[in-house]
Amino acid sequence: MGDIEGGDGAADLAKGRSERHALLMIWGAIILIGFLIFLFGQYQAFRSKASLDWPTTSGEIVVSRVTKNQSEEGVTYSADIEYSYTVDGERYSSNVVVIGGHDYSPRDVVSRYSVGNEVLVAYDPVRPHKAVLEPGKLTNGTQQFGLMMMGGALFMAALIDFIFRRSLNEELNLFDHVMIISFKIVFFPFWYLKGNLWILGAMVGLAGWLSTLDGSPVITVPLMFFAAFYGVLGALLLWCRFMGWVYSFQDDGSGASDDATEDS
Repeated sequence: MGDIEGGDGAADLAKGRSERHALLMIWGAIILIGFLIFLFGQYQAFRSKASLDWPTTSGEIVVSRVTKNQSEEGVTYSADIEYSYTVDGERYSSNVVVIGGHDYSPRDVVSRYSVGNEVLVAYDPVRPHKAVLEPGKLTNGTQQFGLMMMGGALFMAALIDFIFRRSLNEELNLFDHVMIISFKIVFFPFWYLKGNLWILGAMVGLAGWLSTLDGSPVITVPLMFFAAFYGVLGALLLWCRFMGWVYSFQDDGSGASDDATEDS
């Protein structure tokens, strides 16, 4: 009997480890995708910097409109800008305002680049069909998204690995101790603020506002992650408190009915 139980335990252990490895491979693939997105953002930053030395030519705005995009997630608006220009007698067209995407509102872009306006176009001397209206300007959205994807996937992979190791009763190693210390650091604001959601909300709002300012991704990405992570945790804590408040009325009602039954 003991051999059977031992065999079942070994089989469960092997199954748990295979499941853990499969999940870690999935999160590892997400980390790789995030890294590739970050590299693409770096490539855009390189091209944006190089565009400062590109030659320029005159061009004309031929399309300028706000486009409405309908999807399952809702309605979004984007600026549809297209301009034409001539290089060495050959005519080209492009729709790139800022390499890597602009952070202007669609209406601001359309009002800035109206149809028929003459513009100065910077074009790649090697590939003249590549052009930009605002050389040297770059938004860090792509790099930030890649870093957030890598950071979030790395955190989830570490968390899953830690949970599986604990469920399989494996011995604590250095990584497990690091995870335990990390959890204490992550949840330190909740313990230090003693559950004060007003102060936490102010901290999340301040971090979110600072992350929107132009700055290095090394600073803005951690601020964005702080605002998103603690914002979600704060919302969950607020929801739990709200549900506890709702259930307290039900408890009071049931308690009153029980007292009335005992009195009768």
